[in-house]
Amino acid sequence: MRKKQKHNESHAARIRRAAALAAVLAFLPLGAPAEPHPTLKPMVTAEPAVEPETPARDAEGFLEEDGEFIWEDDEGGLWMYLSRSLQVVIRRQKDTKIPLVWFETDIRTRGEERFRTVQTNPEKPGKSYRFPYDIAKDEGFVLGFTDDFFAERMKKDKNGKSQVPGIIIREGQIISSRTYTKRRNYLPNLAMMIQYPDGRLEVCECYEHTAEELLEAGALNVFSFGPVLVRDGEINEQMYSGSYRSIEPRHALGMVEPGHYVLLSIQGRRKDSKGTMLQRVAEMMKERGVTQALNLDGGNTMAIMFRGRMLNKEAVYQGRQFVRSVTSLIGIGKTSIP
Repeated sequence: MRKKQKHNESHAARIRRAAALAAVLAFLPLGAPAEPHPTLKPMVTAEPAVEPETPARDAEGFLEEDGEFIWEDDEGGLWMYLSRSLQVVIRRQKDTKIPLVWFETDIRTRGEERFRTVQTNPEKPGKSYRFPYDIAKDEGFVLGFTDDFFAERMKKDKNGKSQVPGIIIREGQIISSRTYTKRRNYLPNLAMMIQYPDGRLEVCECYEHTAEELLEAGALNVFSFGPVLVRDGEINEQMYSGSYRSIEPRHALGMVEPGHYVLLSIQGRRKDSKGTMLQRVAEMMKERGVTQALNLDGGNTMAIMFRGRMLNKEAVYQGRQFVRSVTSLIGIGKTSIP
């Protein structure tokens, strides 16, 4: 643990100041101004699914009265949940030319509604593996999705050496404080997404804050995987480097503003959906107005569940079609409707 500086300003103030400076430095060009990066070609999407008739909604789109509205259209690719404090709308999209299939989830909250995390064994984090859809179903999550899969990095590697998990905080408890001391150019580089009680999601590099500083600043959860996709509305320049050009299944969470979030779940390693580069994910996030976004663990870890049912198809790896069992999950909402 690094020594704490003797200073009158609070950790929270220092974190805000450091984040603002890092955001500027991270995207400053070196030397002469760089040429604009070419964006990837727009993706063709299928015809939108038929929108259902819903109960009366207020000006913000939430239900006017108590209760729940649920819509599930597997054929059309539209899943919806509405209450007085939560809106979840999942749309399945396609580009048959690539080919590519992905799920765009728009999440809006108000009041006390927020993302929650769950572990299969809180007393022994990173143990007790279960399938993500079983965890989501047992928790009654409206929306459940896989996270940074920190459990994998708490194991020893194939050579018997300890790995670096990154800074991991779950529901205000530090699970790991070990991270890299500088930014890396491979997956996972352990960049972080910090969740605060007021609904803010902020991204930063792995070396910018200690776990203790983040707790003192009020962090509820910290997810470490990376890289950062979008920070303060700007795409991370790393997305245009050769380090992140591979075509894989992807999973990313972003915030437009507190109370409005976007989840992108992109299928890959399949004949009907190859996967995509992180550049495309970052550009999709920015196009949707996202200001903060982090790449979560993709590949065969990626899973998105609506009311306990996994919507994405399993990826194929080394001749096997499967989804990984995990030890933790992110979710939001709780439904009593079976």
